[in-house]
Amino acid sequence: MADYTMNPPAPGWSLAFPQDMWDELADHVLTGPGGGGAVVLAGTSTGPRGQRLLARQLILAQDGIDYVPGTIGHHALSASFVRDAIVRARDEGLAYLAVHGHLGRDRVRFSPVDLTSHERGYPALQQISGQVVGGLVLAENAAAGDLWIPGQGREPLAEVVVVGGNLRRLRPEPAAASAADPLYDRQARVFGDRGQESLRHLTVAVVGLGGVGSILVEGLARLGVGHLVLIDDDTVDETNLPRLLAAEPTDIRAPKTELAERNARRANANIKVTAIPERVEQPRALRALEKSDWIFLAADGDAARYWVNAVVHQHLLPATQVGIKIRVDDAGVVGQIHTATRLITPSAGCLWCNGLVDPARLAVDMLPAQQRAAADYVPEVPAPSVITLNMLAAAEGLNHFALAVAGLHDDPTDQDSVLHRPRSRSRHLQSPRRDATCRWCSVSGMLGRGRLTG
Repeated sequence: MADYTMNPPAPGWSLAFPQDMWDELADHVLTGPGGGGAVVLAGTSTGPRGQRLLARQLILAQDGIDYVPGTIGHHALSASFVRDAIVRARDEGLAYLAVHGHLGRDRVRFSPVDLTSHERGYPALQQISGQVVGGLVLAENAAAGDLWIPGQGREPLAEVVVVGGNLRRLRPEPAAASAADPLYDRQARVFGDRGQESLRHLTVAVVGLGGVGSILVEGLARLGVGHLVLIDDDTVDETNLPRLLAAEPTDIRAPKTELAERNARRANANIKVTAIPERVEQPRALRALEKSDWIFLAADGDAARYWVNAVVHQHLLPATQVGIKIRVDDAGVVGQIHTATRLITPSAGCLWCNGLVDPARLAVDMLPAQQRAAADYVPEVPAPSVITLNMLAAAEGLNHFALAVAGLHDDPTDQDSVLHRPRSRSRHLQSPRRDATCRWCSVSGMLGRGRLTG
């Protein structure tokens, strides 16, 4: 369990880090007698509660060369280090954030010397780069930022978000205690009042509202998630009825988004729902994904995998892919059954790195509907599916999500997938593989680049 306060989401500017980049930065800045200095270059995006900065590159200052005793303050980044970093920010269209650390735990703020330094230097840096510039100061379990926004003046950073096994949020000081909600008394005894409040402030997207997605929507709504984004262009048919929660014969031919929205509102009267009866690659759906806090991927198609994977890494968001595979041969003999629940987090290995997007099937799946049908994309024999197996995979994903939001995972660096094999009653963990030069999840690729669409 986390030994720090799990703050609820805060409105305003935020800065997101992949877990590994955060660990490297915190280790560099907060350890050693004088700490260390660094610069973070970041992409930009729009989130559910304000603008987001997306840590893309970490430039560590070498102590004694790039990070030297200051003429006024304790230490400062050298002029040549700052020059090289701001030129790099300008050339790549990225925000520039100078980082240093202070002693202490749980609370941090800039010193008067820090602020004077910002006022003296940041207008010139902003003129060079034309992008957001600012400072970030860290202490153990706390972070504060001073942002200079082109054309908008100066803004405080509301929170730093570390996207890993736990969804950790750091502020200048711990958030005030959350009010208890009697409705969620039993689960707040697990998640804490702050964890329950976090769920209420989150926007969670579900892509694919079939057998698995239907269960995910029900679970998320009953957990107390505040806003659901529901994406699926399909309609209900008769064979869906045994697997879609609360489906009735009168739902046949209705959009699956309609049924999912009805279930969500029945489960949670205060929930906000955005229903998008479109394929995920449509601009409206992509914009909604980009503004989410977490994405559940419960669609089978390679196009859905492609776009969700892209959003995760470009916008530094966590996602959970949930699926079931049941092998049946031509003679009808049932083979291996497995459910897979995969955590997809920025820079920790992606669906491309792990061979989970098929380029040939993706090419067909991205065609217009008529051409997909002509290419015989839709199989004549439907895949086998059983509601209880769907529940097994969905419950694994929902439990992981809720514990991550509440900071209850023992190891925030644990990002393994979970595979259940019900026929052998076994459960396995599978570590993600990462290609160091991946187009999507590496710093040489699209990691932290921000917006996909105009």
